[in-house]
Amino acid sequence: MKLYKYILFLIALFIANIATAQDLHFTQFYAAPLNLNPAFTGADICSRVSFSYRNQWPGISKAYKTFMVSGDHYMNKEHLGVGLMVATDEAGSSQLRTTIINPSVAYEMDINRTTTFRFGVQPGIGIRSVNYTKLLFGDQIARGGDVASVENSDIIKSKTYLDANAGFLIFNSAYYFGVSASHLNQPNQSIVGSISKLPIKYNAQGGRTFVISQATTRAPFAGKSVNLAFHFRGQNKFDQLDIGGYYNQYVFTLGMWYRGIPIAKSYKPGYGNSDALAFLIGYKKDGINIGYSYDLTISKLTMVSNGAHEITVSYQYCPPRKKVKPRRRVACAKF
Repeated sequence: MKLYKYILFLIALFIANIATAQDLHFTQFYAAPLNLNPAFTGADICSRVSFSYRNQWPGISKAYKTFMVSGDHYMNKEHLGVGLMVATDEAGSSQLRTTIINPSVAYEMDINRTTTFRFGVQPGIGIRSVNYTKLLFGDQIARGGDVASVENSDIIKSKTYLDANAGFLIFNSAYYFGVSASHLNQPNQSIVGSISKLPIKYNAQGGRTFVISQATTRAPFAGKSVNLAFHFRGQNKFDQLDIGGYYNQYVFTLGMWYRGIPIAKSYKPGYGNSDALAFLIGYKKDGINIGYSYDLTISKLTMVSNGAHEITVSYQYCPPRKKVKPRRRVACAKF
């Protein structure tokens, strides 16, 4: 192989190593609770299965697409929630892919008559891969798009690593507050044998529910409430804040969120920290929750990103059970 071909191949390896895929991110983060905080595992009264799909920046070729499936269940006698989350995130022409498989467990205890504490852990694994057959090398361009002459160009490189997450949650019938941390062991995710550690990601979430009116058997449409909430996340030198709320009436939900920290922080002159406005519509009935959200980009990517689309579907199954001590429901939204 000629010297310039070796150089091109090394450049491709270097790019694949430093092109870090984003951590999983959802606008409807409460529809993906196991990704938000492992302390949410089994926090619902019923068993739950959920699916999330996110298409971020469809106006940019080969942008992020994220899929996630999760399920969790609460064991009343043991005061334990158990769950499993499987997700994959793909970006770029090289199919740079990050897959996570995270089992989780959470323990629940009452602090007093009104407040409950939960602690959860996720001892999972991550798999990061890149497909070199999808890369375009310089010699292909020089020869009009012919097959690359780089040796071993059909190899799919991958790296598997252990990844540990943990978090806690405090809640009562009206409010909740939680903190979680991801990548506690700072695993090395390098595909080519060098060092590329995942920095710890910190999350904080909280909110409060305001009941406007209660539904009745004769007037189910009269049930109205408002959820106000926030979600902060920080990783290395980057951070974001989601703040917004939901209006709920009968089986319908409308939501609006702002994402960014415009006043407190800008990364460098001319680049503010305002990302998007998110709009959501949701439907929930008989244990089925369906949500759609659209992120309207308000940063400098406005004209090219085309925002982000997200769809979530979840199902809550409540089998007939013997009479047990009633549990408190976390007062957060479903989307």
